[in-house]
Amino acid sequence: MFILINHNQELPDFYWNAHTNMNCIKHAVQNSLDNAYAHHIQRLMVLGNYALLSMVNPSQVDAWYLGVYIDAIEWVQLPNTRGMSQYADSGLIATKPYISSASYINKMSNYCTSCTYNHKTRIESDSCPFNSLYWNFLEIHREKLAKNRRMKMMYSILNKIPIEEREKIKKRAMHIITTQDV
Repeated sequence: MFILINHNQELPDFYWNAHTNMNCIKHAVQNSLDNAYAHHIQRLMVLGNYALLSMVNPSQVDAWYLGVYIDAIEWVQLPNTRGMSQYADSGLIATKPYISSASYINKMSNYCTSCTYNHKTRIESDSCPFNSLYWNFLEIHREKLAKNRRMKMMYSILNKIPIEEREKIKKRAMHIITTQDV
């Protein structure tokens, strides 16, 4: 299968043990492991979003979803995982990546209220990893995604972030991606 965005990072260990300081990830993983089920927001906008933003190999994400969820049937799960969650199907299912920063997670859940990380900042040491990962993802994939009319607003916002801050975002995001220390 042709992959629009070629990511090759390993699935973080915390997908198997929930050992992370990110409240949303910890609860979504633990719920998934305990119940073999998770709500749409937990599956796609927390776990799938993190995997995509941190450049995890889509095949590893597919395998995790299929191995963890009791309702994961390949003909249903793979289009959702590969297409929506990981945007790795040439855009057949989704017309844009299904990604967000911490702002969306905060609006759709109560995870951020008791999290170690600050969902409102991007580059501080206590900033939610979703924020730097999100803006870094947009920067890395600018050539492929900026032409997408559904991404216009996101790129308009990204372009307003000063270059110096974008460099700090990239540095923080690459640290998160390479260490998965969150």
